Amino acid sequence: MRTLPALLAAAGIACSAGPTPPPPTYQATLLPDTVLAPVVHVSHAAARSDSLWVVLGIEEGAVLLADFGTGTATPYPGIRPEEVPGASVLFANGDTIFVADWGLRRVTAWTADGRRVDAVPTPAALGGAFPRARDAAGQWYFEVPPRPGPDGRGVRDSTAIVRSDPLMARFDTVAQLAPPDLAEVDRDGRIRLEPRALSGRDRWGVLRDGTVWVARVNQNQVFWFPPSGAAATRTRPLPDPIIPVEEMDRQMHINRYPEENRPNAAIIPFALVKPAFERAFAQADGTVWLFKSAVANDSVRTFQVADSIGWRMSVEVPSYGIALGITETEILMGEQNPAGVRLLRYRIPSPPPTSPTP
Repeated sequence: MRTLPALLAAAGIACSAGPTPPPPTYQATLLPDTVLAPVVHVSHAAARSDSLWVVLGIEEGAVLLADFGTGTATPYPGIRPEEVPGASVLFANGDTIFVADWGLRRVTAWTADGRRVDAVPTPAALGGAFPRARDAAGQWYFEVPPRPGPDGRGVRDSTAIVRSDPLMARFDTVAQLAPPDLAEVDRDGRIRLEPRALSGRDRWGVLRDGTVWVARVNQNQVFWFPPSGAAATRTRPLPDPIIPVEEMDRQMHINRYPEENRPNAAIIPFALVKPAFERAFAQADGTVWLFKSAVANDSVRTFQVADSIGWRMSVEVPSYGIALGITETEILMGEQNPAGVRLLRYRIPSPPPTSPTP
């Protein structure tokens, strides 16, 4: 658990090593066109080679194509409710997108022109877990959580990142994710363990060559697991400012829920401090961008950019929104709007980080 005393102790150790100048900070530039996606929340986004973005509105199960040239967000061609009644995960491999569907318990693959080219059932061997990534060799990658059990105590175990062959016949565990920060909650007279609100979690992804990267939130540290099975490459723990969770953070979190669900959201204990980062993304060369936590309604958000050498630079984005995706040249942000989520693109500043292959 990422507690305030532990963070202060870590800060003291870092200070005793002597002052180290931070890497440079650059400012991202807002590109002129924006798109309004008529959804409550965008959970996943993937960029295409034609500069369009595919986004998933998780509450509506809506897969949308965001075209900044026309300023529109329209249903992705071919993806109809009867084909994908319960879209819940979206990822891409090149210009092919994959949509996991909890309704039909399968993942479907779609070309840029809206043709469905594959439909793969979720594997029974993994308890129906959905794939969340695919590499250039066609191998699938899953996030397999522990079974919570009747009292929820099973969630104290680690979540596994599992890789399968293209036919989903053979499986092996690549890495483990740390358990979340947990608290006991009374649900209808029964005590259960549930994650603390705003406590953060480990993030991960897969490069085209099969390298798995893991950003560990408690240590603010990045690991790269090569496809050969050799020892992982890692950064040192990165500097991490301490940002307490304030009452405004709590109210903003509770108000994201539908009104009828807010009483339950209000009784979940909150974390003492915000996580080191909220989200993480990787570029093709393995450079990982950590989207840092900030005070509520901060008008500038920051990325901490790291590769196998360490912290290379910081990038500031003049937006109060949430980071949704990264390409080699731009950042996609989403800002809450009464009519939906406003999507904005920012040009990644020069010079870009130089990263050796992990």
